[in-house]
Amino acid sequence: MSPRFLVAAIFIASCVGASPAQDLPSIDKLVEQLGSKSFPERERASKALRERGPAVLTALRKALESKDEEVRKRAEVLIPPLEIDEALLPKRVSIKLDDQPLSEAIKQLEKQTGYRYAWLPLVPGTPTKWTLDLKDVSFWEAIDRLGTEKDRIVCIGNGRTNMDRDKRSSPHFNIRGPFRLDAGWLHEDRDIDFTRDGKAGFRDSRLTLSVAVMVEPRITFTKIDPAKIDEAIDSDGKSLLEPSDVKPAPTPSTTSSVASSGRGTFRSESLLFSDVRLKRASESAKTIKLLRGTIPIKAIVIRKPVAVTIKVLDSAGTTFRAGTETIKITRVITQGGANFQVELLVPYEQGNGPREWHERFHVEDDAGNKFQMNGRGTSSNGREYHISMYFAPLFNKKDVGPPTKLIFEDWIVHDYAIPFEFKDLPLP
Repeated sequence: MSPRFLVAAIFIASCVGASPAQDLPSIDKLVEQLGSKSFPERERASKALRERGPAVLTALRKALESKDEEVRKRAEVLIPPLEIDEALLPKRVSIKLDDQPLSEAIKQLEKQTGYRYAWLPLVPGTPTKWTLDLKDVSFWEAIDRLGTEKDRIVCIGNGRTNMDRDKRSSPHFNIRGPFRLDAGWLHEDRDIDFTRDGKAGFRDSRLTLSVAVMVEPRITFTKIDPAKIDEAIDSDGKSLLEPSDVKPAPTPSTTSSVASSGRGTFRSESLLFSDVRLKRASESAKTIKLLRGTIPIKAIVIRKPVAVTIKVLDSAGTTFRAGTETIKITRVITQGGANFQVELLVPYEQGNGPREWHERFHVEDDAGNKFQMNGRGTSSNGREYHISMYFAPLFNKKDVGPPTKLIFEDWIVHDYAIPFEFKDLPLP
């Protein structure tokens, strides 16, 4: 994994038009117009609110309590896409250090973003004090500045933070919104097919650019696909795009480290990298002059904890909604002391295992103390999963009350194409 934080991006446009801001109707006025007797006026108000972006969410959430049914219905339609837009905006932070340790910067980051990290000891030779003044910069800009200020790289991963001088990073990167993309390495495959073009054979040269992908900690990737290329030109002005009649390789399993079939690459796609696949056009070209495209991803962008029952030990037979799916608590079995088992019936998803369902549940007492999950099990009939979860109080934690609340984490999963642009990448 590249220690530089990969990110590429999402820009949410939120302008209504060319009119001066003072000529625009207020947000409250637009919400009021959602209930207009005129259908065209209601449509214009909905469009204007959508174009204003996440700034209108507070007013729309308030509108859910309106006595006007039309206002409520239109607010309900507008809120979900705007919440996704909001989730895809980068966190903005300000950091001020006056001859202070880096741990102080991490504390400021944690306070402003809500992200939590365990601080590891500094690599030997790392400076111990920083002086820095960053105002309203994106999360990844702040991470970069913290590192470059002392010619180091801030490494954040798996909830741990460190600073390292020896880690390598790429000078070719994109930061857009909560994402970062780093061009990691460029590999060339050369082949000669002796069954074609006489004795000399047919020469073929293909390029694979590995792009590392990372996102701010609040978002979780569930899938990263090979890049889709809009434009690829070398320094001789020739196109590096593969011919349109070349069939793409099947996407390998993310658990495999090597692609088993299809176009040659060193490895399969994963939740850390995406491949940009090109075809070399000129032996004299020294660089990829311009490379533009997108990397398709699927990610959990919003997590909403929902208490599905406040009497977990008596909840057998309870059903609740998870998006468009229905989940049922089939059995709750006490196992002595404060230990108990919860069994649920959840939807079967082709190609996806049940693990994510286990990860979306936890149990609390009335005071919010969490119980630990000591085990889990799964069975399936091909139509649905039966999952079991085994809970017990946290070890050595005092003052934990009886289990009461079963909390389900409702996920909003979003497909997005992260745009990127690299210039002047050296060719092998």
